[in-house]
Amino acid sequence: MTAMPTSTDRRSKPRESGGASQPDTTTGRLPVIGLRAFRRLTLASVLLLAAIVVSGGAVRLTGSGLGCPTWPQCGDGSFTPHSAYALNGAIEFGNRVVSIVVGLVVLALPIAARRLCEPRRDLLLLSLGLWLGFVGQAVLGGITVLVKLHPATVAAHFLLSMVLLFNAVALHRRARQAAGPTPPAVRPELLWLARLLMTVAGGVLVLGTVVTGTGPHSGDSEDTKRFGFDIVNVAQLHADGAMILTGLTIAMIFAVRLTSAPAEARRSANALALTVVAQAAIGFTQYFAGIPPLLVALHMAGATIMWIVTVQLWLAMSERPPARESTWTGSRQVAAG
Repeated sequence: MTAMPTSTDRRSKPRESGGASQPDTTTGRLPVIGLRAFRRLTLASVLLLAAIVVSGGAVRLTGSGLGCPTWPQCGDGSFTPHSAYALNGAIEFGNRVVSIVVGLVVLALPIAARRLCEPRRDLLLLSLGLWLGFVGQAVLGGITVLVKLHPATVAAHFLLSMVLLFNAVALHRRARQAAGPTPPAVRPELLWLARLLMTVAGGVLVLGTVVTGTGPHSGDSEDTKRFGFDIVNVAQLHADGAMILTGLTIAMIFAVRLTSAPAEARRSANALALTVVAQAAIGFTQYFAGIPPLLVALHMAGATIMWIVTVQLWLAMSERPPARESTWTGSRQVAAG
């Protein structure tokens, strides 16, 4: 007579799975997540990285750049602002708190990418790049305080934020797409126009930091280190770059309509045109009005939006099939449309 297997034997015997390995969904490990939840994290990273640029601008425009005179502490022996630092210390400390929130979201992204239902190497690499860039931002922010807000480090801080936004926008778009190669969806001429538009937009941002580093808003009311350029000349150069960007944007609007460009590219071109026109209006107004802080803050927020839309436009020149949401039900993987 053949002996019946015991319950211990049944538990120890590996279950047949047709050779396909299944993910570990035991409670002792981090949970497996789907692309939908991951996309929420990527969208949060885009919004928070844009918000930190605006909050950083508020620090500079209110003269709170050294409201917390040390870093990472806010004064000797304390990580919170002393009452002696009053409003400026609170504003600077608030910006640091927002940075911590951004850091937590950015740190969660590579962990979440590792726990996706369907492994995606492209999403993991972009998430790691975003995390490394944020670490670089934290280090650069500390250096900026230590060198008493030298305009070169302030400019580098802003430009690195734009690099992180580029990474975050690309990550969010990839999370909406299936894995695989990304073939161009437009003619080569239109693709080159998009690349030129991206390059000019980046150049306008760089020139904007030079204008800011030369102008009156230093970020600290007592220490006014500035670039030694003539403000009229650098402002004119910045305006020339903005006019070139405007011309390229108009050309792009016609190009995406005269060719078989994706609908997303047409929408992004329209959004970019509105943003560039608004930026030009604010820029000229703030210059002739004596550079009031409120208009400078609006101009900085507009520059951030302009960059996000420009990146979206460039990315829209290539397409992948949309991603299908994958979830795990017990030990079986199912795809949701």
